[in-house]
Amino acid sequence: MPSVAVPSVPDRELQASRRLLRVSEWELQQLLLDIHDGPVQAMYAALSQLDLLTRALDLPEGQGRHDALARADRIRLLLENGLREIRSFIGAIRPPHFETQSLEDLIESFAVQHETTTDTSVHLHIARGLPDIEVSTKIALYRVVQEALSNAYRHGGARRVDIRIGLRHTIAGPELRLSITDNGAGFEIGEPTNDGHFGLRGMQDRVEMIGGQFSLVSTVGRGTSIMLDVPLAPRTTTSPSL
Repeated sequence: MPSVAVPSVPDRELQASRRLLRVSEWELQQLLLDIHDGPVQAMYAALSQLDLLTRALDLPEGQGRHDALARADRIRLLLENGLREIRSFIGAIRPPHFETQSLEDLIESFAVQHETTTDTSVHLHIARGLPDIEVSTKIALYRVVQEALSNAYRHGGARRVDIRIGLRHTIAGPELRLSITDNGAGFEIGEPTNDGHFGLRGMQDRVEMIGGQFSLVSTVGRGTSIMLDVPLAPRTTTSPSL
């Protein structure tokens, strides 16, 4: 039976890094498209309504006032929607203080932001006393949570997401375990998704770049669950477990 070459950990991380470059380029293009299709279109629509408002002001007082007020309400709604989307984009792009904030604070802050902008209910279950982790690990885990919540809302239509963070102990040492479960539409694994698997691929690559393991389970009509385990440096003190 012929042997199968298994890539070493450094090789897997290098391959993941190369794939992540392609994913990052796709993410940038997707962001530009979202800005064009979202707030930019809202601004154009608001400008059109302003032109119609100007015309309405030239109508007889009774008829013109009613039409002008209706136009003003539409303009306000368009601007509010555009502003909300722009704030969401800024929140997604602007990096938080990874060096000074704990992973718990980073995840909690983003969960609150996600709830505010999407009306999705995010439930956090974080073990107490988690150890400090490297900045690169915090960045990778934060981006995974960010992408998972975005996918759950945009593609799965989820109304609730549960995020669990804790430690598990293995022969090789302690590992940080993070799971994200939503009640969205789910999908058939292996079939093309709306984002061409770039979002899922990016999450997996980020986890592999920090030496972790990534797994995904999804069922149509029953939501999606993502789980990852990331090795941590051994600690001499007792740590919380899931």
